[in-house]
Amino acid sequence: MLMQSQELLKQVHLKVSLARTSVLQQLLDAKTACSAEQLYLQLQQQQSGLSLATIYRVLTDLEQAQLIERQYHQRTKASFVMRQQRTQFQILDLQTGQIKAFEHDNLSKYLASVGRCYATEISQS
Repeated sequence: MLMQSQELLKQVHLKVSLARTSVLQQLLDAKTACSAEQLYLQLQQQQSGLSLATIYRVLTDLEQAQLIERQYHQRTKASFVMRQQRTQFQILDLQTGQIKAFEHDNLSKYLASVGRCYATEISQS
């Protein structure tokens, strides 16, 4: 799996570093969107020694290279996910604030047809 993150970094012409591969690997392994703070805590458990400031810098680099996307929930809380070819939907539990991710091909097709009916395109993330 570590090779996958290194290859992705090389493809977008970013220098392969411990910080970039660690953060990218966490995002590749994640089932849902992660905040910078969540990534920091996960990496601290692995004793990576990365600071929160370093994680923010790496996330900015990965976002500028279009490997990841920044999503805002509750207008102020940012989370990060890998850019995906398949459409992934997310449900936000308003009581707990938890985000649950799922994929559904028929829902993707349905949303595309709704967009065509209204002569617009529905953005997907």
